[in-house]
Amino acid sequence: MQILIKIFIREILRLKNRPSAWILVLVIPTLIFFYLGSIYKQGGIEHVNIAIKNDDHSKLSETIIKNIEASPKLNIVKFLNSNDNFESVFVDNPEIKGIYLIPKDFEKNIYRGNQSKLIVYTNSSNIVYGNLLYKEAATFINTVSAGINLKMLQAKGIPYKKAIKMVMPIKVITKPLFNPYYNYLFYLIPGIATALLQMIVFFMAARSINSEHTKKTYNELYQLSNQNIFNIIFGKLITYTLIGFLVGLVIFSLIYPLFGIPLSENSLSFMVIILLFSLVNAMLGMMVSAIFKDEAIAMDMSFVYNSPAFVFSGFTFPMMAMPAFESWYAQLIPYTHFLKAFIKGFEMNTPFHYLYPQIINLSLFFLFGYIVTIITLLISHKKLNI
Repeated sequence: MQILIKIFIREILRLKNRPSAWILVLVIPTLIFFYLGSIYKQGGIEHVNIAIKNDDHSKLSETIIKNIEASPKLNIVKFLNSNDNFESVFVDNPEIKGIYLIPKDFEKNIYRGNQSKLIVYTNSSNIVYGNLLYKEAATFINTVSAGINLKMLQAKGIPYKKAIKMVMPIKVITKPLFNPYYNYLFYLIPGIATALLQMIVFFMAARSINSEHTKKTYNELYQLSNQNIFNIIFGKLITYTLIGFLVGLVIFSLIYPLFGIPLSENSLSFMVIILLFSLVNAMLGMMVSAIFKDEAIAMDMSFVYNSPAFVFSGFTFPMMAMPAFESWYAQLIPYTHFLKAFIKGFEMNTPFHYLYPQIINLSLFFLFGYIVTIITLLISHKKLNI
């Protein structure tokens, strides 16, 4: 145990003299968290600017416009005429994200018993605006349609109470259970923060062994370890795991409260997963460091391996919709399995035993990194005649 403590202290002192390490641990996360927090602090889209083209000019079309004006998310900034080109409107007025077109004979077709359409043109270069504009249109059109049907039924002599049940026989009530605020800050910051945690630990550990060869201090380390590679591995592993765990604690104890992100009931127990996640990435980083003695190449390999983590994990796009290779490759990245545990254990507050599959998968990553690192060091020792 004393040997491990000596190696731990030695590694901390070495990191103290490596400015890039502290930039990676302190400066980069702080800048990224506060920068992203400032972007998403509003949490969601409050208002979307739209334009309207009314080719019908009927009482019903005016009712539609009043409903649009009453929509809390929509802000009418322009009424178009027949000479306006929709694509030009979007180009010349970038603040306009959608155009609602009420076609000619809109009211006449409805009262003749024919279907009429409200056409929504969206600038879907940003898919968020497109979805929101469609959702708002569907909401008020359903209300208007129900009102029209109600009047028609009452005109046929059907009592109001019976008519209202006929118009809306089924009422849909949506109750979001996780992130009920639909807040982008609550959604994105946790994902980005934990993905960054993986990269920080991995990148630091990726220079843990090869830097000894670069500075010609490996023999000194070997003697300090009592000529035992297991002591070298675990001494360094403790260092980078502890650093990663401390970064994780900062994320959940400082960053979350600072941005007002709700903590989970399982926050304390989930720290075990954070510890395991840090341990796995420290081990894999050390494996890369043992394989590639050139620090630059080791960092390049670490970047190539870690950079797809956020995209491939299923956080921003469903994994089931990914091509087979990408979906398979995602399973080779620890963050994919950690994210499943994070969503179930932290955001959904499920009991800890539901996380066992992810714990097993992360443990397999650790075991693989540990075995490869030992084999690599043993081969390296034979070549160096140590």
